[in-house]
Amino acid sequence: MAEQKQLNVRVAPHTYALLKARADRKGVTLQSYVSGLVESEVDPVRDAFVSGVVDDMAELLPEFEGAFPAGER
Repeated sequence: MAEQKQLNVRVAPHTYALLKARADRKGVTLQSYVSGLVESEVDPVRDAFVSGVVDDMAELLPEFEGAFPAGER
């Protein structure tokens, strides 16, 4: 396994509680959950995928607005 670097992060108590609850729901440690968030944020494959989804959704927006008029959504 490649050498890993340590990163210390300080968050507000409310943010900590939210992160802890999500980690618990997923059945992973808080360390593992936060590491996964960081890794996924800088993953170039994920970034390309999300960018593609955003572009696709932008193209579908006029169709969505036609099918679901404002005030009736």
